[in-house]
Amino acid sequence: MGFRGKIRLIGSGLSRDVTDTSGSQPEVYDRTTITLHWATAILVAIQFLIGRTTNLLQRGPLRVDIWSVHVLFGFAFASVVIFGMFWRATRGRRLPPINRGVLHVTAVAMHRLIDLLLVIMVALGIANVFAHGFPLFNILHFPKFGGDEFMRSVNAWHGLIANIIVVVALLHSAAALFHRHVIKDGVLRRMWPTLTER
Repeated sequence: MGFRGKIRLIGSGLSRDVTDTSGSQPEVYDRTTITLHWATAILVAIQFLIGRTTNLLQRGPLRVDIWSVHVLFGFAFASVVIFGMFWRATRGRRLPPINRGVLHVTAVAMHRLIDLLLVIMVALGIANVFAHGFPLFNILHFPKFGGDEFMRSVNAWHGLIANIIVVVALLHSAAALFHRHVIKDGVLRRMWPTLTER
């Protein structure tokens, strides 16, 4: 092989490393981590929608039933959040950071903030159920703790943290799209369900 042939071969190899990822599987998180991530996102959206619309209904059995679904989803949400944190800390796949410097520090801070807000939301959600002495489907009545002032305070904090979580989640989504369409560094591919190992 001549000198020009070697240069052409080396050049094509470099180009393939930079632009062509079709021949190699990109680094992705494990299936459980990805499933828990998207389950959390879906439950946040559902819970926020229920929480912001149900009080528009007239008082009655239908409203109690919808709030009961909200409570059941809340316990599912608590389970997903707690198990997700346990999984990531013990068995979840750890990937090296794609970015360094400010982008990496910002991403870590954002994830820690989300984790903290989710834990607070779980605690407030459970406290809210007992502060109301909630009548689940008007069949099971949770014991009521505290007076009306405590109930209003917990409920207000529950709603505030829900709003903050949605805002932070939207910022998180915008950052993921920024990585995907502007920086083009493959961050979003790591958590995309279709790229999990089979």
